[in-house]
Amino acid sequence: MLEPASMTAPAPIRVLPDAVINQIAAGEVVERPASVLKELVENAIDAGATRVEIEVVDGGRRLVRVRDDGSGMDRDNALLSIERHATSKLRELKDLDSIATLGFRGEALAAIASVSQFSLVTNREGAAAGTEILIFGGKIQDVRDAGAPRGTDVAVRNLFFNVPARRKFLRSAQTEFTHVRQTFLLEALAHVGIEFVLRADDADVYRLPAADNLLDRVRDLYGPEVAGHLRPIRFGNGVVEIGGYAGLPPFSRLDREWQVTFVNGRPAGSPVVNFAVQNAYRDVLVGGRYAPLFLRVDLPADLVDVNVHPAKKEVRFRRPTEVRDVIVEAIRLAISGGELPRGKRDDTPREGMRPAFSAPPAAPLRPAAAFAPVPPPVAATQPKLDWAPPPVPAAAPAPAAPWAEYRLLGRVGGQYVVLETADGLVLMDPRSAHERVLYERLLGAMEKGQVPSQGLLPPATVAVSPTQAAALRKHLGLLKELGFGVADFGADTFLVDALPTWIAGVAPGPLLSDVADGLLQGGKGAARDWALPLVADVAGRQAVGFQRELTDAELHALVRDLSRTEMPYTSPRGKPTVILLGLRELHRKFGRE
Repeated sequence: MLEPASMTAPAPIRVLPDAVINQIAAGEVVERPASVLKELVENAIDAGATRVEIEVVDGGRRLVRVRDDGSGMDRDNALLSIERHATSKLRELKDLDSIATLGFRGEALAAIASVSQFSLVTNREGAAAGTEILIFGGKIQDVRDAGAPRGTDVAVRNLFFNVPARRKFLRSAQTEFTHVRQTFLLEALAHVGIEFVLRADDADVYRLPAADNLLDRVRDLYGPEVAGHLRPIRFGNGVVEIGGYAGLPPFSRLDREWQVTFVNGRPAGSPVVNFAVQNAYRDVLVGGRYAPLFLRVDLPADLVDVNVHPAKKEVRFRRPTEVRDVIVEAIRLAISGGELPRGKRDDTPREGMRPAFSAPPAAPLRPAAAFAPVPPPVAATQPKLDWAPPPVPAAAPAPAAPWAEYRLLGRVGGQYVVLETADGLVLMDPRSAHERVLYERLLGAMEKGQVPSQGLLPPATVAVSPTQAAALRKHLGLLKELGFGVADFGADTFLVDALPTWIAGVAPGPLLSDVADGLLQGGKGAARDWALPLVADVAGRQAVGFQRELTDAELHALVRDLSRTEMPYTSPRGKPTVILLGLRELHRKFGRE
């Protein structure tokens, strides 16, 4: 008869053997072959390597090998490197607050060696002989002299061979190689000055020469099309410095593969960074789309905690709000073409910080002799449209759009406009362009505290459905802020006696009805955040000027106004205002490359 569990004597507490401790650590540090690759490559980089060569077989399940030309180790240090919690990168507890190396815990090699057939060959400059160490499932099999060049060569074979429960959770060779490739890309992007080679099953996958800047490395990895849609990020507040490149909408994809973040040179993520990126692109990309982004966040080492995740995949900031705000501003400036505030950038390296990515100088604008200049803001030949804004003062900022110099070629389907620029063709959707112009004017006026209105003579009475009326009554104050003169007239009827100046020519009835429908759908966050793009979208659809084909003069005015917006590439709803077709792409389509 079995005794009840409560009657069974408790098992005595014992100290675990080192082999078990290492395998437990391996469960935290080594998830799959890609985890092995990450730890070995980062050790090579910490050792000062200028060339890192990687070889994998069977997706890394049979072999992950990393060779580098770093400083190497003598025999004593090589033996210590495979001991748990032996490291050259920390000396005392306070060092955890200012970690500048990629590895620091001193447990990766011990953990990896405990669950694989492991070999390490290393040598220092000028040494008479190198050292080779062979380990089988955590047990040292041999330590001997070896002839080897300076650097370290680590081979990890048959990962998890002695832990069947872990090995069966490895995926197919193709899936595991996908993770290996992604890890390789992150390390190659984080360290552009290092030459990287990746071979898989005896075939070259990547051979990346050392690059002068991040953009060259992005071009090598992702191709010229992705690189061509990037704009440099250079912004900071003296403490948090942001660098890298941000993609211009609407160029995007449905996953985040093109979005990479580095914190003090370390590929790492953070909920704060993810939120900031999402916020920065919120108004210019439709939901579920992600623009390419290669973001570098540099700040003093004591303001970031990299000792959060066992695999060092995530970091924590000591001043997260400051980091978030600087990232949002940096990305918005980059994709809007705004000028960087003077005094905001300090390129002097600070102690404990890795140097920021260097960006190539911006290419100068090509001569525009062959292109018709944009008409001046006020011209006798340009009639004032019923939807157009007042003339822009001469002191307005220079256009930020790349089609500031262009020639109008014509129209397609009575809707889309074709422009020739020095770099190729621009296809413009006038309606989406008009929405962007309206949105930014409304936004700018609201930030100043007053949207200019134009009275209607006579005022218009607009009847709506009961549900629409309820939505309008709920948001009458918001509509007033947006420049609408709307009053409840009873019996689900409203009196409209003024509209924002820039849409004063729009028919009040359809406009108010569509606005009411949008208000019924509501949105997340503050009402004004989602109401502004709503009004711009409705006004764009109802604008009198787009019920017919625009004249050349009207199109020139629209191009000029769009080029002066902060984000000329998309409407407030994320639809493209323009599609850019570069000469390189045209040559490729016609087989001339």
